[in-house]
Amino acid sequence: MQPFAAFILRGPFQAATVMVAASLMPLLSIVAVGALALVTLRQGVRQGAMVAAMAGAILYALLFAVAGAGEPALRVIAEQWLPVLVLAEFLRRSVSLPATLLLWMALGALAVIGFHLVIPDPAAYWQSTVEAFLAAAGAEPQQLGPDARAVLEQELLPIMTGLWAVNLMLIALVGLLIGRGLQALLYNPGGLRRELHGMDLGRRAGAAALAVWLGALLSGPGLVYDLSLVVGAAFVVQAAALAHAVVAARGWSPGWLVPVYLLIPFLFRPLALVGIGDALFQWRRRLIGEGPSQ
Repeated sequence: MQPFAAFILRGPFQAATVMVAASLMPLLSIVAVGALALVTLRQGVRQGAMVAAMAGAILYALLFAVAGAGEPALRVIAEQWLPVLVLAEFLRRSVSLPATLLLWMALGALAVIGFHLVIPDPAAYWQSTVEAFLAAAGAEPQQLGPDARAVLEQELLPIMTGLWAVNLMLIALVGLLIGRGLQALLYNPGGLRRELHGMDLGRRAGAAALAVWLGALLSGPGLVYDLSLVVGAAFVVQAAALAHAVVAARGWSPGWLVPVYLLIPFLFRPLALVGIGDALFQWRRRLIGEGPSQ
């Protein structure tokens, strides 16, 4: 991976080439976000913005030439590249992963609030989006069956805005960590590992998250509920950091972490509560002797 990271940092054209090539392959599109994060972390936001602009122009031109529409490139720039550009520059200046995670959570919250301000009825919007997707795939909503329709209409559509924001947040975070990992590989071996093991969002953030969650339980689906998903995502990251720290401190095999990541989609709320508990009650310090959070 070191030669790959060094190639990205060799110049704007090399970095833009990696970003465009990765963006054209759906399974590797996150690599483009990671490459942009690496450039920004190492060379600053000005260089990162130049690389993003160059890669965006090339991607737009290629998509327009092949498919006759370059709008998907603009969506990638706005939803994936711009957030990681902001986060990487903030991390470069603050040198604080917890502070960057709090900014990451705030950006997700702003996305949710902005969506609710622009779209008066989010559930209706997502229903029309799903129907358009099914029509493009040659299917009709009636073909889903009564059970599937009930799950879609009663459970998924009311919280789809929060799920959308969490999905965008996940792309930005994974890309940022890829960039941070490549940077550490070149200049600070083991640095990302140490940052993750000590990652703590703090008691104040934990208390605020708990308040949002209680508000979501009382209000039901809506703005506060969507915000609770965004907040929960940040504390799932803290729970994962706790798991990494405990496994390392006890000398266990990294294989113990696999179930944690596999269970995140199914145990999102319990894991978020573990993360909130770690922030509030300092479980990490009790388990492995870490210092108190601020």
